[in-house]
Amino acid sequence: MIFVGRTMMAAWPRRGMLPTLMRTREAKLGCMSMTSSVTDTQEQHVTLPFDSNRFVTQLQYQGFSVEQSEAVLDALRSTMKEALVSQDALLATKSEHVQLKSELTDRVFNSTLKFDIAQRHMRDLLERDFNNLKQDIRMIEKNDFDKVRNEIVDMEKRFLMQKQITDRMVHKLHLANETMETMIMKFSVAGGATLVVLIALVGTYLEKS
Repeated sequence: MIFVGRTMMAAWPRRGMLPTLMRTREAKLGCMSMTSSVTDTQEQHVTLPFDSNRFVTQLQYQGFSVEQSEAVLDALRSTMKEALVSQDALLATKSEHVQLKSELTDRVFNSTLKFDIAQRHMRDLLERDFNNLKQDIRMIEKNDFDKVRNEIVDMEKRFLMQKQITDRMVHKLHLANETMETMIMKFSVAGGATLVVLIALVGTYLEKS
């Protein structure tokens, strides 16, 4: 921004307003615009909210001539152009903002994608470990069940064998008991018959004597 002091205005001779030249200046000057170089291949057009006609008119009210007003305007334009060039060198352009936004978006997307992939991989590992654990538990339960069932079958077999042995022993005892009863009955009959014969012999002997 250029400040024009009173000493500068005093150095220039005061002249009156020139309506004809002002109208010519109005035809030439509008809203001042300038082009600032952004890159070697890209240029950005910047329109400044600056009324050059009003600026020249104010200078002429202060006593500047048309040539002096144009010189001040050109100096102001050159200074502002240099300021914009310096500002463009320091500040990021819209394309750079777009590129930076795109890079940040890509990085966020890649980070999110990597996180999702890692989370899915971890979930797959947990599901696989859980399924393996369930299979191990089922296998252990099956092995334990088979073992218990085999033990029960063995016990049933041993019980049946013991029952068969016991039944055979009971059957033998019954046979031995029946044989003994038969022998006792035979001995009883034989003893009774012998006793009857002895009694008959004793009676016969007594009758003879």
